[in-house]
Parts: sequence; C-alpha cells; structure tokens
Amino acid sequence: MNPELPEKREHTRLILSYPLELTLFSPDLLDKSFIGYIKDLSTKGACIQLEDKYNRFDIIDQTDSWIDLEINVPPGERISLNTRISWIRKNDPRHCFSILIGLEFKELNELQLEQIDRLVKTSKIDNQMIHVLFDHHIEQISM
Repeated sequence: MNPELPEKREHTRLILSYPLELTLFSPDLLDKSFIGYIKDLSTKGACIQLEDKYNRFDIIDQTDSWIDLEINVPPGERISLNTRISWIRKNDPRHCFSILIGLEFKELNELQLEQIDRLVKTSKIDNQMIHVLFDHHIEQISM
C-alpha cells in the first residue's frame, strides 16, 4: 500500500493468509473453480490471492462476473459468500500467474457476519490454530 494515500475503507481489514475455494461465474467463461488464499478480510470485503495459469481472469468482464467463496472455519463450519469483483491485478511480476482480486461481499446475513467475526477473532487469538487448519486443508486437497 502506498503510504502517501489515505485509507479509503470504512472497515478495518485483518491481514491474514487463510485457504479458500472459489467459483468464478462469468458470461465470458464457463464456471471455473479455483483454490486460493484470503490476504485480508473485513465484514465488507476481502482481498484474495490465487494462481491463474491460463489467464482466465484477463478475459472476463468484471461487471458481469462474480465469485462465490467457500471458507472452512473452526470448528468444521463453512462460510459461503457471494461477492462482486472490485478489481483484479497481478500480484508480483516475478510470479506471472499469481493474481490479487478485491472483492465486495453481497447481502450478508446475520449468520455469515457472525462467522466472519468469529474467523477474525480466532485469527487474532490463536494464529497457530489457523496454521494447523491451513496445513490440514492443503493435505486434503493434495490427496
């Protein structure tokens, strides 16, 4: 983030690295599933990181596309979130397939807000537990 630019967000975002699954819905592309990571999170939105080896996100129209997120949270729950794509950019020129996507959550219900709040509190209280869950998630998807 550029230190000269003021923060424009109303809600503070928690910086973390947490696994997620997502599905991209776009009229330009058949629905595609990806595995990625949350980079930061608030009750209004998130920044996610994923590998886009075939540059699928380069060809989509952001205004007509959306992403459904699936996040595993302790203790064994899943948060399902419908999101609007705010922006997409390359993460690092040295890693040409890594992209960052800014998302805005759409119409969260009370349960989803509670789950997000619980995830934020959990990550603040016990960072080690998140790393264990992350390792478990990687093991599951590697099988």
